[in-house]
Amino acid sequence: MIQIFETQKIMKQYHWIINISRPRFWTYLAGPWAVGMVTAVTQFSDFADLLFWVGMLFFLWPANFFLYGLNDFADRDTDQWNPKKGNYEGLYVSDKDRTLLMICGGVLVSSLIFGWMLPSIESQYVLLLWLLLSSFYSLRPLRLKSRLFLDSFSNVLYILPGVIVYLAYKPLSELSWPLVIGAWTWSMGMHLFSALPDIAADRNANVKTTAVWLGHRYATLLTLLYFATATILSALYVELWMGLLGFLAYCVPTIYVLFLTEKDNQKLLAVYKAFPLINFICGGCLFIYIFFKYNLLG
Repeated sequence: MIQIFETQKIMKQYHWIINISRPRFWTYLAGPWAVGMVTAVTQFSDFADLLFWVGMLFFLWPANFFLYGLNDFADRDTDQWNPKKGNYEGLYVSDKDRTLLMICGGVLVSSLIFGWMLPSIESQYVLLLWLLLSSFYSLRPLRLKSRLFLDSFSNVLYILPGVIVYLAYKPLSELSWPLVIGAWTWSMGMHLFSALPDIAADRNANVKTTAVWLGHRYATLLTLLYFATATILSALYVELWMGLLGFLAYCVPTIYVLFLTEKDNQKLLAVYKAFPLINFICGGCLFIYIFFKYNLLG
């Protein structure tokens, strides 16, 4: 009986550790790493490099636990009002502080080892930038998530894995800044869209996010502007069909949300919940297109 109880306790702890890292969002960091890799290498055998798989594993779980764990740790003042918490996302409890901080400390140590493996100083600096943004997006005194426009602006952290792996194989001079800006505006749009369902909760907790300050309508319009910018840059610097895909996948749902109000929170949440699948499909299309465009199979 005691063994059964201990097993259940371990399984419950394991479930909590996985749940904190938001499994549905794992591809948000691992995906850019994979896309950055496919844009940087010249042959299929490069995917056998240990660096690629270490980075893939790091950005699949440890990095997500670090990012979302610190977010939950710092957001207890707002999460009690948040409609996404409890069912769609777990509600953090303070008796897990010690475990969470120990694991985050372990992730920091592993990031030092990962950084040591990176072959260029530029990629190491970008990894350091990722760690800083992932920490201070949530943590005080900076708490970027509560600062106007910096909340979305700092979400460049989601595309940095792709920049890290690119700079591990290519010089900084070959980095396409229009595509970086396009990816950056996409990440800003994703952040602002994800903040729309939180407007009431953040307002109740007196957290001055960009979405709270602008209100539902104007925040949605700004989200549409971000997505439209990313779509145009994709059409100009990748392929026209990628721009069309971006318009259908991101601009059309945002236009739909534009006609909703704060009272339509359940409809808004339904659209928000579709984005992990949307991002996976779009990222997969981009990866496959680049893979075959440059004939990486040889």
